[in-house]
Amino acid sequence: MELTPRTAKINIKMVVWLASVVFVLCLVCVLLRVKLDALLNVYVTKQVSQQAVLIANLVNEKLQVHLNALSMISRKIEADGSRVEDFLALSDVKNENSSYGLITLDGTAYTGSSQFVFPDESYRCVMESFRGNKSVCYSEKMGILLGVPVFNRHNVRFVLYMQYDEIPINNFFDVDCFEKKCFAQVIDNDGRVLIQNNTGAWRQDSVWNDADVAKIYSWLRQDMDRGGLATARSVQIGNETYYFYMAKLLQDDFMLAGMVAGEDVSDGLDQLSFLVFWVVGFLMLLFLTGLGIRFFLVHKNRELHLKSHLVSDELDRLRMMESVGQDIRNPAMNVLNMGAIVLRESGDSSLKEYVSEMRASGQELLLLSNDILDMNKIRTNSLEITIKEYDLFAVLCDCYSAARSRKKSAEFELLVDSSIPVQLEGDESRLWQVISNILFNAERLVVNSANIIQIGYRWAEDENGVESTQKIDLIIDVPDAGVSWTGASLTLVKMLVGALGGSIKSSHIADGLPVVEIVIPQKVVKNELMGDFKTRYNEFVHASENKSIHFYAPNASILAIDDVPMNLRVMSGLMKETFARFDPVSNGMEAIEKFRRNHYDLIFLDHTMPIVDGLDILTIMKTLDDHPNQHTPIVMLTADDGTTAKTICETAGFADFLTKPVHEDALFTILLKFLPKELINHYDELPKKEEIVEPAPVEEKPAKKVMLIQEPKKPSENLPSDVLNVSVGLFCCERNEALYRKKMMVYVEKQYDAVLSKLFKDEDFESYRLMVQMLKSASLYIGAVEIASIAKAMEFACNEGDYDYVRVRHADLMCEYKRIVKAIKERVMDGRAN
Repeated sequence: MELTPRTAKINIKMVVWLASVVFVLCLVCVLLRVKLDALLNVYVTKQVSQQAVLIANLVNEKLQVHLNALSMISRKIEADGSRVEDFLALSDVKNENSSYGLITLDGTAYTGSSQFVFPDESYRCVMESFRGNKSVCYSEKMGILLGVPVFNRHNVRFVLYMQYDEIPINNFFDVDCFEKKCFAQVIDNDGRVLIQNNTGAWRQDSVWNDADVAKIYSWLRQDMDRGGLATARSVQIGNETYYFYMAKLLQDDFMLAGMVAGEDVSDGLDQLSFLVFWVVGFLMLLFLTGLGIRFFLVHKNRELHLKSHLVSDELDRLRMMESVGQDIRNPAMNVLNMGAIVLRESGDSSLKEYVSEMRASGQELLLLSNDILDMNKIRTNSLEITIKEYDLFAVLCDCYSAARSRKKSAEFELLVDSSIPVQLEGDESRLWQVISNILFNAERLVVNSANIIQIGYRWAEDENGVESTQKIDLIIDVPDAGVSWTGASLTLVKMLVGALGGSIKSSHIADGLPVVEIVIPQKVVKNELMGDFKTRYNEFVHASENKSIHFYAPNASILAIDDVPMNLRVMSGLMKETFARFDPVSNGMEAIEKFRRNHYDLIFLDHTMPIVDGLDILTIMKTLDDHPNQHTPIVMLTADDGTTAKTICETAGFADFLTKPVHEDALFTILLKFLPKELINHYDELPKKEEIVEPAPVEEKPAKKVMLIQEPKKPSENLPSDVLNVSVGLFCCERNEALYRKKMMVYVEKQYDAVLSKLFKDEDFESYRLMVQMLKSASLYIGAVEIASIAKAMEFACNEGDYDYVRVRHADLMCEYKRIVKAIKERVMDGRAN
């Protein structure tokens, strides 16, 4: 019943190759991103250095402007020394934050209103100007000093100075750091800040408490010592990157230093890195997508190529199977029909018994051919499902009668739920096939005492889980004998159940016994209950036995048209007892000629014939004028199933159809239906005459009661009845004790324990499942019911993948097997030796 799923095959090499390609591409992307960030960092650092040079030039220019202003006053003093005080009082040079005056060589400073002595350290600061150069210096006491020499001819007489307590920021820096994280400073060689712009409140952040700016400046001085006008470095402070820079000023004692946040100076560049990274990633994704599409297309082409071959092979196989089905059908029909004629005409009882056996085999072949043809229709989606109203009791009665009449039918009991509705809507013929095939295979599906086949139902539920009173699920519970549902008839059952929208559940427990549950949905037409099936069936059988379909009609005339002579001979033989005139015709032209000349009470016409088709013959017959068969019914002979035949019959305009091979009951039913009533005489109306011979029945009447399992004869004393159910074993061996003993010896010789132990040790659970299934079947055949139950549980565990259960119960299975083998050796094999 279980279908082994196909394991998907994975191309390991392809997977590893793709994974390697993806890993390499991702690594390239990461390295590219890192390299790109490094290049961008170098680029930003150079830009910051260039910006530092521009700021330094601005500071130099600002200082030079102040020096030039002082130089202009010094030249005026040199031109007219008598107006020194007037020149010192010029208001356009000084402001509230500065003062200026003259310094003599002894360090005395003269301003417009006072004089004082310059501090020594400040005086030393302006000594460069006494040497004839403009100078800028810094004094802790005086602040920033700008000095220019005042010459008297070629000698320096004074130094004109300007002292700034606080130089306005905007006078020196063109850097907007009010809201941004940046600052610019003029520092001396000792790192003291001389001029600084506004740094903002961001310097109060806690991360800047641990920032050692002096150490960063020392790194920058080291870079400046290597040469160059400016340098810059990126420094990580907290979670952010900042760029510190330093540049030379014209005054050797001063240096320009500062900082700018990375988010400001590299605004847009980080997005460029991100953009490049994703562009490269997108290109790689496109590459991988193209690679995947190409792989998919190649794989798809291979599949299509393989599928085309498979489809071609499948079509060839289906054609072959259909041909085999037809080839089996035709000789089976001939065997059945000729057997019916022999049974009718022969008076030899022994010959009749042989012919009955022959007809039973022919019926087996006919059913096999029908199953093969139906399976082909399902596989080619050409099976027609016809939904119509039907009587469930009539279907079950027909199936049960057919199963009981079979010589090889197993002893089983059919139980039908008395409350099941019988007026249903569904495909009657397909349901008949399902139930019939199950009953016909009862000898395979039932085991010892589990010989009850049950038919019940449950109300179907709608989408909301509410029971519907209009639909039921027809349930067929078949004892689970532990055998695979293989073979044409049982395979067709599974396929038909699927085509009818049903399901099959194996390993289902009902009434404490394992069963195979078949569920087929049906629609309720009328809630008329089944009642007691056995009582109704017995009444039906009794009524059928008292009803005879045999009659004679010596004045009737019948025409039969078929291209197969055997079919005509069969029909002629079956109708001999009617004494009717029978005209067999095997070609269409002769049939039309007889149709025009003679009157017939009934015409049989094969709808498929060579040269002139039966449908064409029917058309010609209906278009002819002036013939004696204006109102004669024409019945179609067909080898198609009931559904297809009914469709053709209604479309073409036949009165009815008769399915081949022609059965006596079906033929006589058609004759009784269409022959004029005045031509029909039943045998019970005849006077008792010696010349009238009662026709022998074709089939033996079915027994009125369901066959029950007979108790086997008492087994011999030396059979191991304490470990085996000997009754079950003898029943499986057709009560042949010699055969039973032989099977027990074969059971021992198989050595299932050795094979299963090796598979268990290797953990080859798939092979273990198959072997334990064989052990289960072999155990049932010798009556080892207990070990068969354990083996079945192990089989189910393997199917479900519950290998832990197998590991736990394996020892019990081996122990039980060895106990049975030991008993068989001691009582059967040793007893035989003795």
